[in-house]
Amino acid sequence: MVTLIFVAVLLAVVLLDVIAIRPWEARHLPQPAHDADAALEFALPRAVFIHPGHTWARVDSDGRVAVGIDDLARTVIGDLSTVDLPAVGDRVTAGRSAAVVRQGERRLRLASPLSGTVVERNDDLGRDSNRLRWRPYKEGWMYRLEPEGSFARELASLRIGKDAAAWMGEEIERLRRWFDDGRLTAPVEGALARGNDEAWSAFKRDFLEFPGESWGVPA
Repeated sequence: MVTLIFVAVLLAVVLLDVIAIRPWEARHLPQPAHDADAALEFALPRAVFIHPGHTWARVDSDGRVAVGIDDLARTVIGDLSTVDLPAVGDRVTAGRSAAVVRQGERRLRLASPLSGTVVERNDDLGRDSNRLRWRPYKEGWMYRLEPEGSFARELASLRIGKDAAAWMGEEIERLRRWFDDGRLTAPVEGALARGNDEAWSAFKRDFLEFPGESWGVPA
């Protein structure tokens, strides 16, 4: 079964191109004249599986899985001071906290999209968290894991391709309402960094947590 899923993923990689979800402010929120270069745009490769906690999983050619944070969360959060990753050999569980991103004294926990044992981690992120900023789905991967027997079932619960794009569109509309009601003040990269602690906590609750989750790291 795992082999069949892996073959299907490889076919998806070949058949599907990278797509981009256009900025919502072009349709809904006029960009301030003094900040014309700050338009938000979220990339979403069709060959990655998306978890509802805004992390992604990519099945590599060796059968192992690369994991990272998706571009919506990364863009809204903005620059990071540190990224805490699980150690090689650690076991992570789907839906449980596996990595932590920090912005000064603030932090956000990120759920692992799949269960498995960490076999490699991207320590370059500890030295240069900007890798997440420029290519979150490539150099910005966080860790790689050896999936477990539950791999096929867990993978089937994630979104990919058009399904992922439709869901991401819904998330963008949900985020747009944050700007409409003033919870975030400007639709620019790093908007959450400009917000107060209440907005930070609300983003964690509304976008990174999801029904049925189980966090493995204390708040």
